[in-house]
Amino acid sequence: MLSSAGMSGSALLIPNLLRDGFSADTVTIGFVTASFNASLFASSYYFGRYSDVHGRKLILRAGLALTAFSLFLLAFTDSTNSLWMIRVLVGLCAGMYPSALLAHVYESDRKVGKFSAYGALGFGFGVFFAGVISIYYGVFLFCALMLFGAFAITLTMPFGAEHRHHVPFFPRAIIKRNFPVYISIMFRHIGANMIWVIYPLFLEDLGAADWFIGSIYAINAFAQFVFMQYVDRFSSMKLVIFGFIFSIITFPSYTLATEAWQIIPAQISIAAAWSCLYVGSVKYVMERNDEKGTSAGLLQSSLSISAIIGAMIGGVSAFTLGYHGAMYIATVLATIGVIIFWFTHRLMGHSKEINST
Repeated sequence: MLSSAGMSGSALLIPNLLRDGFSADTVTIGFVTASFNASLFASSYYFGRYSDVHGRKLILRAGLALTAFSLFLLAFTDSTNSLWMIRVLVGLCAGMYPSALLAHVYESDRKVGKFSAYGALGFGFGVFFAGVISIYYGVFLFCALMLFGAFAITLTMPFGAEHRHHVPFFPRAIIKRNFPVYISIMFRHIGANMIWVIYPLFLEDLGAADWFIGSIYAINAFAQFVFMQYVDRFSSMKLVIFGFIFSIITFPSYTLATEAWQIIPAQISIAAAWSCLYVGSVKYVMERNDEKGTSAGLLQSSLSISAIIGAMIGGVSAFTLGYHGAMYIATVLATIGVIIFWFTHRLMGHSKEINST
């Protein structure tokens, strides 16, 4: 919860700081966001495998501590270039710990949905308080404190005997085993990130103040907190499918808003979409692999690749086609994603669900 709060809060107003503080255009904003996600991708891939080979404890603690330090440095940015460099550093550090933490939870026989729900709750608190604080350096210091608190808690966590796995640097078999969910979620998430990279600007142009932007994000997160605690009972296959369906319904609905408050129903709908899709995807890879850190790391890497491409395309699309153009393209990509998931899943012989409702 604390690590999620720190990461979400630190990212909320980055587009606004770049545009309003450093006079950056949406193309530059997209590039900065894509650079962060590129570093997150590389780190998630490497350290997810590292946690399987060398254990969870060290990489989890080191990742949280280094992320806290990198967020602290954000408070001292004074230009687009300095912000870009430190965001790349944040991505490298923030990619270290999520796979190790998720694998630790699963191996401790905890429910993935409940764990994800508390991550969503942290996301809600993070964006809400970032919107309330509103002063950029204050937001970054607050977020660094959240990550340091998460690190402090790991010093008291029991890890027990950790199972090590031999995992090749390029885990071809793991990628092939989880290919349906990796490739399909990439398409959906490219579209989602086309929206998210310009979403705070979209809300601001609808008349939302900083505190209301944070509140709108928080509604999404708190709805996820509720939904994620109930979706664990469903099979991974059904959750992924429903996540795509809710996404296809929600993305074009953003274009209907003419005032900021009208976004609220869509925030609840997209919360249902991500609750199903994320928990379903995590269950899908955890059920099929002993190398859980690597599998989770590759899932995070798939999301990061999507965020890189989506941020770049989203910035350019918003610049050339406007906000609504990016939202319609996102809808098409989510539709392609669900088609790919259905057919690749069946093609690879996974037609039987692991768990039934």
